[in-house]
Amino acid sequence: MDKIEKILRYYLLTNKLKDTIRTGWKYWNVKKQRLESVAEHIYGTCMLAIAVWSETLPPVNLAEVLMTLAVHETEEIIIGDLTPFDAGYKDKKIKGEQAIKKIFAGLMAEEVFVTLIKNFDEQSTPEAQFAYKVDKLECDIQAKIYDEQKFLKLENANEKIKKDVRIKKLTEKGVKDAYKFFVYMDRQAMQKNLKQGESDIFLEISKYIEKHSLPKV
Repeated sequence: MDKIEKILRYYLLTNKLKDTIRTGWKYWNVKKQRLESVAEHIYGTCMLAIAVWSETLPPVNLAEVLMTLAVHETEEIIIGDLTPFDAGYKDKKIKGEQAIKKIFAGLMAEEVFVTLIKNFDEQSTPEAQFAYKVDKLECDIQAKIYDEQKFLKLENANEKIKKDVRIKKLTEKGVKDAYKFFVYMDRQAMQKNLKQGESDIFLEISKYIEKHSLPKV
């Protein structure tokens, strides 16, 4: 296989993510005619990362963050968009590692991409930690968007969601707004690698969208 075929093969494989709808929105039965695809989520994470980096100038390599966000979900081309609500989620890491080796097979920079994804999964570098928080926060913001548009409601969710232990605990605590289930469940990720009582921009944004309407644009 020559380099042109390799380029086209990889592009055509990843292009499938444009038609792969995010599984979570299906489970929540978001009542919108057109739902977010995995490719759109990836685009959203990159745009969010650029904005956060611009306004905080953290000591991370933005190019590495963006490349990580661009490639870390390519595994879903093969294994699908598994969520914590899926029975097979516990094996996602192993399946994902096997999938990315097939997807990047033959590319000269294969090891670069595989390493970026490994770093993301293990959050072993500042760039991976930054990308991980962006990935979580982008989903929370999208949930807030759907909620404000009246498309996201707990009563519409399937039984897999309603019977989840975490959802039940939050419901018992009086949580009603659907987007807050996303915010609260991802709050742990916002606090990861922070010292007790410490805050950062991701945690601040998480708290902001919990309490305020999104800006009008």
